[in-house]
Amino acid sequence: MFTGLVHGVGSVVSRCTTTRGEHLTVDARSHLEGVRTGDSISVNGVCLTVTECVGTHFGADVIPQTLSMTTLGTLSVGEEVNLEPAMRMGDRMGGHIVQGHVDSIGELVQIDRSAGGFLLRVRLGAPSIDVVVAQGSITLQGVSLTIAHRGSDWFEVALIPETFARTTLAHAAIGQRLNVEVDALARMIDQAIRRQSIPHTTA
Repeated sequence: MFTGLVHGVGSVVSRCTTTRGEHLTVDARSHLEGVRTGDSISVNGVCLTVTECVGTHFGADVIPQTLSMTTLGTLSVGEEVNLEPAMRMGDRMGGHIVQGHVDSIGELVQIDRSAGGFLLRVRLGAPSIDVVVAQGSITLQGVSLTIAHRGSDWFEVALIPETFARTTLAHAAIGQRLNVEVDALARMIDQAIRRQSIPHTTA
């Protein structure tokens, strides 16, 4: 489990095809303290298991399903990624509960730098947009954010300059695809309501 508070930005060192998908090596720079083989780490909002740690580098295997459902399949060598080690017992919950399970890929369609902050508009399709609630929580590229506005197929999040500068969102561009994880509680409530609305038939 994660909080969506990015510890730092790393960069992709290498990626290679394996019999199980791909193996990703990341330079975590100074953000690998306390992380060991077998630990979970969030890479751009995707929960991966650390397979080895050497110096500031760590490796992780990425299965085909994860490659197809997230933006990890399009990462380039040298590209920067948001990193967050798994939450430990006793850590402060500064963001919100993040599982590292990407629900959808959204598209960045607008960046507004007015009013001393940054407003990002992301296009998101169904069914994920159905559980997006104004003033609720959402995760973009592993960053915990609050939803400012919501439309029929888009939502907007406001970022303070520090968050914008400390994550890869500082380099976000119009048209970029972003990993989106909706609020886990909202997702579970939505699924429960949908199950109750399904008519039951008897033989």
